[in-house]
Amino acid sequence: MTALPAHLQEALAVLPRGLRAHIGRVRVEASSLAASLALDSGRVDLAAAMHDLCRAMPGEELLAEARHRGVAVNRVEEQAPMLLHGPVAAARLRGELGVADVEVVEAVHWHSTAAPGLHAIGKVVFLADKLDPAKAARYSFIDVVRGLAGEDLDAALEAFLSGELQRLVRGGHLVHPASVGAREELAAALRGRGRAS
Repeated sequence: MTALPAHLQEALAVLPRGLRAHIGRVRVEASSLAASLALDSGRVDLAAAMHDLCRAMPGEELLAEARHRGVAVNRVEEQAPMLLHGPVAAARLRGELGVADVEVVEAVHWHSTAAPGLHAIGKVVFLADKLDPAKAARYSFIDVVRGLAGEDLDAALEAFLSGELQRLVRGGHLVHPASVGAREELAAALRGRGRAS
């Protein structure tokens, strides 16, 4: 993990202890993935460190903040506003926190849902967030995802999204359209490479 600029450390220091612990675990997972995939470790770590910057905000505040910052809000996010914590954090990073790296900001924005066209840093942060050992019990398919993650980022992401979308639909939960789009894009790309999804 890299040392963050002081103003970013200060922004994280006010978060609840449990959330800071989760962020630390995600940074470890992201660092490991970045190393195995030969990605820029500093950029990956920055995105992993900041991914849950706004996770402690209540849903009503996230909706208000998204509207204030001009973040588009879809119908799923209206009903499940916690999904806005990534987009709101990304807007804060671009705004008052001065992070100009588009791929880092994008990674923070989409870390909960993924999205079509996501860059490698975004894919790593998305997966690292889900691979947090404290979340393992949520996902019966996580061992498959972990096995793929260091070898084939797209296959790991597609496996996670396929399993998670099935879990959400079976449970009668809302499904974010960006997750569906990302899964379809990845499945088509894997088929094109000759790999069954």
